[in-house]
Amino acid sequence: MGETVAIGELEVEVRRARVRRVTLRIAPDGSVRVTAPNACPIQDIEAFVRDKATWAESRREGVLRARREELAMWSDGGCVEYLGEALTLSVERDAATHAAQFAERSGERIIVHLADFTTSEEVTGQTQALVEAWLEERMEELLPGLFAKIERRMQLRCSGWRIRRMKSRWGSCNTKTRMICLNAQLVEYPIECLESVIAHELCHLIEPTHNERFHQLLDTYYPANRKARRILNLRPPRR
Repeated sequence: MGETVAIGELEVEVRRARVRRVTLRIAPDGSVRVTAPNACPIQDIEAFVRDKATWAESRREGVLRARREELAMWSDGGCVEYLGEALTLSVERDAATHAAQFAERSGERIIVHLADFTTSEEVTGQTQALVEAWLEERMEELLPGLFAKIERRMQLRCSGWRIRRMKSRWGSCNTKTRMICLNAQLVEYPIECLESVIAHELCHLIEPTHNERFHQLLDTYYPANRKARRILNLRPPRR
């Protein structure tokens, strides 16, 4: 069994590695881990954890709370958004869906069809995967028209676009290849948010940096960008 350090109710796993300093990490499941140099005395690790204990406990509570909210979101009766509209999840387990598990919209619901042999532990993960696939398909349908409209307004064109899941960014633009990547989660927000990120990345084809000229261009080509940015800042990308 590996080393552990207990400070109050906080139990921390210790991992030794060829690193220069001690670091502490909270995993998505709420477990706490310290990575320390191979030669670091256990007393020094304990002192480090003791110094970080208040922060670690607070951070751990936040991680566990976010995890509970995420599990509730992807469960039967949960709620997801499509272009800012709240849709209720309805999870149905049907023997007839052995080879065709999928999600579909029906009014104000998204119905997720799962095979009846799906275990309870698998339901949340499969529901999330199917709903996210459905959302990405809707985004793929929207983007050609949105890009055409905004590119026409700006009188320029990118070389293409991709949808990706990003942990900390809404979009990116490769100014050399003129390729734009957009965060898949944008389709959950009001359409103005998606349009504003498209305009933002297209502006980088004119001005690569976020200097004053860039913001003047963005305000000119998409005046609602500041309002859209405030909405996006209130709910950053899920990790």
